[in-house]
Amino acid sequence: MVSRILVAGAGLMGSSLAKCLSSKKIEVYVYNRSVEKARALCSEVECSVVENLGGLRDIDAAVMFLFDDNAVLDFTRMLISNGSLKEIKLLVNSSTISPETSLTLYEVVKNNGGVYVESPVYGSTDEASSCNLISMLAGDEEARLIAERTASLYSSRVFWVGRVPKAMALKLSLNNIGLSMPAVLAESLILLDLYNVDVKIFEDIASTLWFGSIIKRYLERAERTGGKPRFTVAGAAKDYRVISYTLLAKGKHPLISHAIAGFYDLAARVSPGEDYPRAISLYRKLTGVR
Repeated sequence: MVSRILVAGAGLMGSSLAKCLSSKKIEVYVYNRSVEKARALCSEVECSVVENLGGLRDIDAAVMFLFDDNAVLDFTRMLISNGSLKEIKLLVNSSTISPETSLTLYEVVKNNGGVYVESPVYGSTDEASSCNLISMLAGDEEARLIAERTASLYSSRVFWVGRVPKAMALKLSLNNIGLSMPAVLAESLILLDLYNVDVKIFEDIASTLWFGSIIKRYLERAERTGGKPRFTVAGAAKDYRVISYTLLAKGKHPLISHAIAGFYDLAARVSPGEDYPRAISLYRKLTGVR
C-alpha cells in the first residue's frame, strides 16, 4: 500500500499533484527549494512542509516535479548526501529531462541503494489536481508493482514501457508534436498579416479541414490573458532545448526542434510564465508585424 508520498517541487504540477493526493487521504509531504512556496501550498492543501530532507522517515514514494535536469540532479544528490534516500522506497521522476540524464540518475540511485523509475506524465494542472494524468513508467521490473500502484493514485491511464530511459524518450517525442503547433501557427499568422488577409477568413477555411479545431483552440488561448497557465512558455522552451540537445548528442541534426526552441526562447524573454500558446501573440509582437 502506498500511503506516504513526498512531492518534490511546489510549482504548477507539484502543487496540483499534492491537491490530488490530499483528496485521496494520502499523507503528503512537500519539499521546495523555496520553503515559502511549500508553506503557501500546505496552507491551502492538507500536507506537511519538509524543510530538512534529512528528517524524512519511511516514505513510500517521492515524486519529483522539478523544472530541469539540473534541478533533478541537485535534489537527488541532496537525498544521497544527507542519507534520506534510504528512507524512500521509490524515487519517481515525473520531470521532463533528457534521456541521458535520466539514465545517469538511474545508475546513481541504484548504486546508492535506492530504486528509481521514470514517470513522465501527459496532462497539465487540471488533470493533475483531478488525478487524471496519463503516466508512462520505465524502470527495473522489480519496481513495476509499486511504481504502478503509485502512478495509479493520480493517473487515469498508466503505461509500463520498459527500462530507463524509454519513458523519457516517449515523453519528449510526444511533446515534440504536441507543443509544435503554436510555432507553426505564429508564422502562418505573420504571413496573413504581411498580405492583409483577415484572420476570420483563415479560421473559416481552416474549420473545414482536419486541423481546424486545433487552430481554433490555439487562437483562443493565444489571446487569453490572466489565469493559471497549463504549461508555461519557459517550460516549452526548455523541453525543446532538451529535445534538440538529445538529438545532437546522438549525432542527429535537430533541425525542427532547434528552430522551435528558438521560437519559445524568444517569447520566454518577455513572458516566461505565461501559458505556452501565448507565445503566438508574443512572437508576432516581437517580430514587429503586429
